[in-house]
Amino acid sequence: MPRLRSPGRLSGRGAALDAAVHAWGIAVATGQPSRLTPPLAHAVRPVAVQLVEPLRACRYYGPAIQPTPGADETVLLLNYLGRRENWTP
Repeated sequence: MPRLRSPGRLSGRGAALDAAVHAWGIAVATGQPSRLTPPLAHAVRPVAVQLVEPLRACRYYGPAIQPTPGADETVLLLNYLGRRENWTP
C-alpha cells in the first residue's frame, strides 16, 4: 500500500469511505439491503476523489466506470471506485 500523507481529518473521512463501501459490498454479497444511501455517498465522495487515485495502482480500487446518465450519488460513488451498482455474488 502506498504511503499517503494526509491530515487527521482526511484520514478519518477515508475510514468512513472505507467502512461505507465495505458495508455495501457485504450487504450485497449476503443478499441484504445496503445502507449506502445517496446522501451518505455524497458525503464521502469528495474524500474518494482525494484518496483513490494513488490506490488504483495497487489495485485496491478498479478503474472508474462511466456512470449512466442520471445516476444517483450512490451509483456515482460506486462507479468512481470501480464497482458496479448491480453487482451480484
